[in-house]
Amino acid sequence: MPLRPPRASDVRAVPALVLAALLVVGLTACGPAGSGDEPDAEATGRGQPADDPAEADPSGDAPAAAPGTPLPEYDVASAVGDLVQGFPAELVPVAPGSQVLASSARPSDDGSLTVITLNLRSEDTVDALTAYYAETLGAAGFTVSPSGVPSALTSLTTFVRAPAADAPAESVAVGIFDDEAERLVTISGQVVGG
Repeated sequence: MPLRPPRASDVRAVPALVLAALLVVGLTACGPAGSGDEPDAEATGRGQPADDPAEADPSGDAPAAAPGTPLPEYDVASAVGDLVQGFPAELVPVAPGSQVLASSARPSDDGSLTVITLNLRSEDTVDALTAYYAETLGAAGFTVSPSGVPSALTSLTTFVRAPAADAPAESVAVGIFDDEAERLVTISGQVVGG
C-alpha cells in the first residue's frame, strides 16, 4: 500500500489523541485505594504477601489487577423514583400529581428524629404546591417559621413543630424551583417517627 502524506485533519487529531491517552493513563494511576489498580509488590519493593488467600497466585507471580472502576456502594436509606422504606409519608406526603425523583429517611445521629429528604417533579404551580404543604403540615401542628435567608429557589418555606414534653423540635423545609416548564420540589427536615 503506497504511503500518503499526512492531511491537516490528521495532524490536528494527534494532540487530542495524546491528551486522551494521557488522561486514561493518569486516571488509571490515580485509582482509589483498594481498587485493585495498585502496582504489584515486586515493582514497589514491598514484597508483602496478599491479604486475601484467593488473590495469591500459586505460580508466585503477582496477582492481576481487577479491571474497571468499583461502583459506589448503595445507600439503603435512600431510593430513586420511589419512597424509601420508613419514609413518613403520612406526615410528609407526595403532592398529588407529582413524580417522586428520590427520597431518603435515616435516623438522626442521636436516634431521636428521622432525617428525611424528598425530591419531586410537578406541573402544579409554585403557589399550589406551597399551599398544599402549608395545609398538610399545618394539620399536623407545624407552623411557618419566618426566614430572611436568601435563596436561589423560587420559593422556600420552613415549617416547625413545637416539641412535646421531652421531645426534640422538628422542622421541614419545602423548596420549589420553577423552570417555567415544571416545578422541582425539594423537601428536607428532621421529624419524629418514620
